Amino acid sequence: MLTQAQIDALKTTLQANFDKGLVATPSNWKMIARLMKSTSKSSTYAWLTQWPSFRKWVGSRLHKAIAEKAYTVTNDKYEATIDVQRTDVEDDDFGHYATVAYGHGEAASRLMDEIMFSALLAGWSTNCYDDQFFFDTDHPVYANTDGTGAVTATSNIQAGAGAPWYLFAPNAPALILQERVPATLESQTNANQSTNVFENDVFSFGGRWRGAAAYGFWQCCYGSKATLDATNFAALYDRMLAQTGDGGIKLGTVPNLLVCGPTNRVAAENLLTKRTLATGEDNINYKKVELLVTPWVA
Repeated sequence: MLTQAQIDALKTTLQANFDKGLVATPSNWKMIARLMKSTSKSSTYAWLTQWPSFRKWVGSRLHKAIAEKAYTVTNDKYEATIDVQRTDVEDDDFGHYATVAYGHGEAASRLMDEIMFSALLAGWSTNCYDDQFFFDTDHPVYANTDGTGAVTATSNIQAGAGAPWYLFAPNAPALILQERVPATLESQTNANQSTNVFENDVFSFGGRWRGAAAYGFWQCCYGSKATLDATNFAALYDRMLAQTGDGGIKLGTVPNLLVCGPTNRVAAENLLTKRTLATGEDNINYKKVELLVTPWVA
C-alpha cells in the first residue's frame, strides 16, 4: 500500500507543473476581451444597454433605466484528465508525468484563446445584448441618451466575401471572458481508496475550468470581409472614429488593434509595418494600430 505522503508528493509535483504551464504559455485573448468574474450558474449583463458616459449636470440627474430585457450567458465546464499508473508511483518513476501536467497547464491557457477567438468568429451569426448579431447592419441607436426615441440602424460591418479581419477600440469591452472557476488541477484526497485505483490501478488527476465567452459592446469592434487594403482599412477606421451613441453623443472610439488570420497576414503587414510604399511615398498607416495575426482567426 502506498503511503499518503507518496500520493501527496505526486499531487504536489503535478500541481506545480500544471501551474507553471498555465502561467508560462503566451495567450492573446486579453488583447480582445476583458475578464469578468461570474458568481453563479450564469451572468446577466443588463448594463450593456447603456454606454458609459458623463453629461453636464443641469437641473436633476438624468436617470437611465436598465433595460428589462437582459443579456444572460450560462457558464460551461471544460476538463482534461491525467491518469498516472500506480506502479509508476510505487517505483518512484513518475517524474515524466510532470511534463504531462505542464502540457495540460499550457492547454488550459490555450483554451481561453480558443474560446474567445471562436466567439469573435461566431459573432457574425450570434446575438449580443441588443438581440442583433454582434456583427450586424442594424444595431439600434436611439435618439435620446436614455435609450428612448426614434431608432437609427447602425452597422459595425464592412461587406465582402473574403477572410474576416477586425478593428478594435479600447473604450469598453467588446468581448468578455466570463470566468466562474479558474483553471485548476484536482485530485482525490486519498487516492488509495478510490474506485479508479481499485479497478484500473491508476491515479486520476483532472484539470477543470468553468466559464464562457460573452459579447460586450459591439461599438468597440468592427468586422470586415472586404479586401484588406489601405482603402478599406481607412473607410472602416473612419467609421469607428465618427461613431455616435444614443442621443448623438460622440463615443470617442479610436481603433488601436487590427486582428486577422493567416490569410490576411501579408496584406496586414504591408499595410501597417512598412515605412514606405512601393511608390516610395511614406506609408500613412505605418504602425497606425497594433497588429495581431492569430491562427485562431483562420
